[in-house]
Order: sequence, then C-alpha cells, then structure tokens
Amino acid sequence: MGNQVLVVEDDIISMKLFNAILNKYGFSVLKATNGAESIESLMNNKIVAAILDLALPDTSGFEILKYIRNHPIHKNIAILIVTVNHDKLDTILGLEMGADDYITKPFHHRELIARLNASIRRSQAIEDKTGPIIAFHDLEINVNKRIIKKNNEVINFSFKEFEILYLLASNPGKVIHRQTILDKIGGLDYSPDTRVVDMHISSIRKKLGDTKKQKHYIDTVSGIGYRFRE
Repeated sequence: MGNQVLVVEDDIISMKLFNAILNKYGFSVLKATNGAESIESLMNNKIVAAILDLALPDTSGFEILKYIRNHPIHKNIAILIVTVNHDKLDTILGLEMGADDYITKPFHHRELIARLNASIRRSQAIEDKTGPIIAFHDLEINVNKRIIKKNNEVINFSFKEFEILYLLASNPGKVIHRQTILDKIGGLDYSPDTRVVDMHISSIRKKLGDTKKQKHYIDTVSGIGYRFRE
C-alpha cells in the first residue's frame, strides 16, 4: 500500500487515537508498541511516514529514529516525533537527529494531518531529487517501486533480498560487512555466527545469473562481507 504510516506508541489510548485519525484521512496504520515491533514492520513493509513516541518500554525512540535514517530503503521517509509540553530538549534532539517535525500532546487532529502531509511532501521531494533508480549494465533497480529488472525483464525478489541488493548497489566498490547487512535485515533476531546473509546472497546471485565461475555483480570479500562491482 502506498499510504502506510508506522505509528510507534506504547500507550493504548494514544494508539487508538492515532489509528482513528489516520484512517479517517485515508492512511493505513502499521502499529508498533516497542522497538522490536518497529524494526519488524520496517523490515517487511513499505511506508511513507513514521510517527514516533520517544518513550518506549524496550528502547529509546531516538534509536528507532536513527535506525530509519540509516536504513537503505526508508531513510528518506517523513518522521514525526510525539512529545509532551515539558520535553523541549527531546524535541530539539529529535529534530537534530533527522525528524521532519513534531507533534505535542494533546493535539488537534487537523494539526497532526497538516504536519504529516507537509512532511510527506518534503520527503517525496527528496526522493525525486536523489533519483530512485540505480542502473548497472543490464540491471535496473527502481527503489520507489521496489522493482528489479535485468535486460528489461522483472525479477522477483523477497523484501530482505531487495534490501540487501539495494544496500550493496547503492555503495558500489565498497565492502559491506556481513554484520552491517545483518543489522539491516533484523540482526536482533539472529546469532552473530548465522549464515542467513550468505544464504540471501546466494539466492540473489542465482536470480541475477551469477555463478561460482562467473560473477558480474557481487564479489565475496573473504572473512569480511560483500562488494557490489563498480
């Protein structure tokens, strides 16, 4: 869906309020009550914005903000932080860390929607300027549409495969550590010695037509990670 908003809020009443308002104005809501649920939603969905309560039971909302701004897919989405009247320093810090705007409890529903829509417009303008398509020889990655084509033929990738390929392709020639890749696809769910990254890379290579003898896109850097060719 093209109008999904992630709401990270551990207060049940506030969550119901956000859900009702956003639904009324045509948004679909993804609900998360803690950091782990937030990461899960980000790993498996395409969203246009996030509304973050900074006080969460298992982590700081600042950590979620940082995660989003460093995410290869979601880094340019609109982010609103939720504050209360006495949280001026938190508001300033959140804006300095990359939040687009803030909303202070209690708020009017039209103020929330106005701030959200303005932030979405700004984030989409950034996406347009940065260029959502990565091209490499016969390979084309459309970031906004999440479409990968080789020789103009669409290749089906899973959500995590797309994230990994985009991370590598957006950093051509740079070695990306296995742990960095693991963090992007939900490293909290895996042990450090897991082979899940290698399995995803193997699947990506197969879909791109890379073989052990002929690799055109992704190189293995032994003991470290992987590198997309320049």
